[in-house]
Amino acid sequence: MIEVVGRKKEKISIEKPVRLSELYDSIGVNEDGFVAILNGVPATSDHIINPDDNLVLLEIFSGG
Repeated sequence: MIEVVGRKKEKISIEKPVRLSELYDSIGVNEDGFVAILNGVPATSDHIINPDDNLVLLEIFSGG
């Protein structure tokens, strides 16, 4: 299960393994604006995401 948390909240399922950078492209988010947590551990864009993995994409907010 993939969960996007930020300005919009969304849950996504995938059918086959996919590279995290390709997932960002397919769901239309900018990877520079998110932190990826894969099975409880920070992940980089070259990690492979499997359908049974738990991935949370946390949107980065800043302000003053």
